[in-house]
Amino acid sequence: MLKDTVNGLDKVFEKDIPPGFVILIKGAPGTLKSGFMHNVLSNYLTKKKNEFGVYATIEETKESHLRNMRSLGIKMPDNLGLFDYSDVRSEWKKEEGEGKLDIVKITEDIIKFYKDEKKEKFTVFALDSFNALSSLDNVTRRNSYHFFTLLRNSGLTSFIALETNGQGFVPEFFLADGVVEVGIVETHEDVIRYIQVLKMRAVRHSMKKHQIVVESDGLLVLEPVYEK
Repeated sequence: MLKDTVNGLDKVFEKDIPPGFVILIKGAPGTLKSGFMHNVLSNYLTKKKNEFGVYATIEETKESHLRNMRSLGIKMPDNLGLFDYSDVRSEWKKEEGEGKLDIVKITEDIIKFYKDEKKEKFTVFALDSFNALSSLDNVTRRNSYHFFTLLRNSGLTSFIALETNGQGFVPEFFLADGVVEVGIVETHEDVIRYIQVLKMRAVRHSMKKHQIVVESDGLLVLEPVYEK
């Protein structure tokens, strides 16, 4: 599900994750959170033609997201659905003004819709991002637990982008099965992007920061940043 979806990621994982994991992809702006998640879903579904996935983006429109993915060389397979919340938010503003938007419930309805439509073919889901969801719905710790439980009970393998802006531990780390950090680090020679697995239940993996770069056909994971 994860080990073979991004070129070179097999350097990081000794074995693959089991189906149904909920994984946070954390990092500051510009660290390839969206690109990594879309690359994972795109490559996985390109190989698994009989499965279906959904990438849900709260802040970006479909057109903006697809333009950004094309610039990274990441494709949009036919069995990957892209959902943005722009129509929902516009309708909510028109009807409710500044009232509370229950975006957790909307996300639950999206998952239920595709579950009903695609049945067991619907296997992977990505949400971009948890910060946007939280800001629109005033998500509390209790709501976070409900949301992560919803994803886990759905049986989907889920990826959630989380913008951290360099802050330390956040409560959602406890709720996720895995936490993957993408970031930027300065070496004595250059400024480079990296990927590091901070947590992955029941899966043996490297703890090192591995360099990640953009190639013509998507992302590529290289050797550890500080390898001698």
